[in-house]
Amino acid sequence: MKRHDASTLLAFIVLFLSQVTLAKPPLPVWRSGQLTFWNAASAQGELAYNWSAEMVLLRLPTGQIRTYSASQVRQFGWFDTNQHKQRTFVSLARKRVDEQTAHGFYEVCLDGSLTVVRQLKRQRGWLSRSFHRPEQLIDTPELADLQEPFNYFVYDEGQFLTFERFFPDIYHPHMTSQSRELDEFVLSHNLNARTILGQLILVDRYNNLSKNGQQTASARTSSPGSE
Repeated sequence: MKRHDASTLLAFIVLFLSQVTLAKPPLPVWRSGQLTFWNAASAQGELAYNWSAEMVLLRLPTGQIRTYSASQVRQFGWFDTNQHKQRTFVSLARKRVDEQTAHGFYEVCLDGSLTVVRQLKRQRGWLSRSFHRPEQLIDTPELADLQEPFNYFVYDEGQFLTFERFFPDIYHPHMTSQSRELDEFVLSHNLNARTILGQLILVDRYNNLSKNGQQTASARTSSPGSE
């Protein structure tokens, strides 16, 4: 490569990186919600969540904005009019690579016998900051509907079971009690259980089957003449 061509290419790269790095992230999307602190006190107001920084923003009626981390807030959430459901974020403790325990925010996706939570995937490498997609910083309706940008876990008694090992770590140890019904469900709905979406649907089905089974057992136990 000629020297002037290399200089031109280098100048283009520097210009491109500066534009990406200086690009302004989108404004927060505010929703009316409530957060609960670790001391059980609560606050209501307009909330926004930054996935990358793992910080929840509270906008007061005065216009003042306060920012809280997972070490300060135990839980927060709002009703999502786009998804027509209550969205809940909880602070959970997890061991890091250095074996230190740190709290982080996780969104509760499914609740029941198996609780599923998710967290934004971390960007890696020296270019991660420059090429980080700004729309993934602030929670938006478009981001909330996606599965790909997130890591999914079954949270079981303090353990995070990753969906990357869905069958060995989640399905076989925890879901085989309903295997016949789940196999029929997969076949009848032509479900691809190798995808994140398919696995989420499968866990949701398992939770519903488990809930119905518990309700049936409870009804039999409390039926007249059972005492």
